[in-house]
Formats: sequence, C-alpha cells, structure tokens
Amino acid sequence: DMKALNTYRNQFDAAIRTYAEMTVQLNILTQRWVEEGCPIAETYINKTGAETTRKSTLYAAIESVRRDIRSREDALGLTPYGIKKINDEMKKKENHEGLGALLDGIDK
Repeated sequence: DMKALNTYRNQFDAAIRTYAEMTVQLNILTQRWVEEGCPIAETYINKTGAETTRKSTLYAAIESVRRDIRSREDALGLTPYGIKKINDEMKKKENHEGLGALLDGIDK
C-alpha cells in the first residue's frame, strides 16, 4: 500500500515489521475473544471483596492494539490523515529547498 501511495522508504522497514506484528496480535486476540463469546464486560471482585463490572481483559487488549495499529497507520501514511500529514511535510520540505536554491542564487 505504501508503494502505491508513493510513501514507502527503506527506513520504514522496522516500523512496518512492528505494524505487521501488531496486526497478527490483533488477529489472535480477536479470535480468542470470538471463541469466548465476544464478552465486552466481566464481573470483577476487588481486594475488599466488592463486586464490580469492568471491561473484559481481552476486549481492553483488543482496543489497545487497535489504537496502536491506527497510530502506526497514521505514521506510515496509510490513513487519509497520515497521507495528508506526510504530503504536507513533503511540500514544506520542497518549498524550503526551493527557497534555499533561490537564496543561493542571490549570492552568486
């Protein structure tokens, strides 16, 4: 996808590997969650013996990995927000380089 968007660079390989690992983790967690019947909440007994309801541990882990994946997708330019940010940064760099060339021409 990054090659199609023209955002791929060899320097991103480590981040891409981490992104791929997180995707595998999400698939494993989701499979376990489905096997357990997709519980979103669970009963929890705290240290004092009081019974409360909280988000299931598995569902909380899924949410956390999803957030991490989304953050990595943004950083790699794989979301509309991420690609816009990368394009904006590239334009700034190009404009800065163009200004530098113009200023260099003045000295000559």
